Amino acid sequence: RSCSAAVNIPDYGVLVIGGLGKNRLILRSTELLTRRSGVVGGGGGEKWQWLPYIPMNKEHGVDPLAVYFQGRVYVVGRGEKVNEMEMLDMAASGQWTSLTSFGPGQYFSIYHMAIVGNDLFVNVNDMLYSIELDGDLKRQLTKWRKRKSAFYGDFMTVH
Repeated sequence: RSCSAAVNIPDYGVLVIGGLGKNRLILRSTELLTRRSGVVGGGGGEKWQWLPYIPMNKEHGVDPLAVYFQGRVYVVGRGEKVNEMEMLDMAASGQWTSLTSFGPGQYFSIYHMAIVGNDLFVNVNDMLYSIELDGDLKRQLTKWRKRKSAFYGDFMTVH
């Protein structure tokens, strides 16, 4: 697996999402890197294991984008023209759900994604947008705020 996304899931491990397989085909699969049960302490490969996890509903191209927020993982294809993203609820359903991300007829090409506080920020063609995530699964992600300044370059958050 290469060109994939990875997010830290507290109390679970690291979820590796999509990317390219050995045969260079785009993957829907996910894998969870987790500590072996009963093992405590620092580094060392023998203390960790890879487990197959729930596959996404669709492929999200090479180098997908992913963020973790309040028990949920949000994924979108980097640079793909989309109007929805997928969300995995780690606790409740354990299933991927498609969320309408933008208004009807609106398609964005997202190049970067980050969570700051309760806001999801996305870089769309060098313009910065944000939306407040409130944890309501029935709410569609359609109330984006366009930020005043253009954004150039990568961004990420560190916890």
